[in-house]
Amino acid sequence: MQGEFQKIKPSLFDGEQEEVVEALLINMNKYFQLYEYDHNLKGCLAIYQLQGKATLWWEEVKTVRGVNEQNVTWENFQKYFKEKYLTKRFYDEKEKEFHDL
Repeated sequence: MQGEFQKIKPSLFDGEQEEVVEALLINMNKYFQLYEYDHNLKGCLAIYQLQGKATLWWEEVKTVRGVNEQNVTWENFQKYFKEKYLTKRFYDEKEKEFHDL
């Protein structure tokens, strides 16, 4: 399974570049359409893509929310991830960029 996952080379996310947040979720969803993993395995694979500040954020989520990493579904991971990285400010900036075009 790890080999399959690495062949696709999904994006890594370090918590620094807001512009890759949506791309990460889109790419992971594309990958999960190809392979029928259970929801918990999908969550674990998504967590595996985190690096740097994003890894520290995830450790905080586990501690503060009492999350057991083995039980995190892809849906739960997306919820936590979007709460952190796809904030209202992010969408406001995207809307402004669109209007500036």
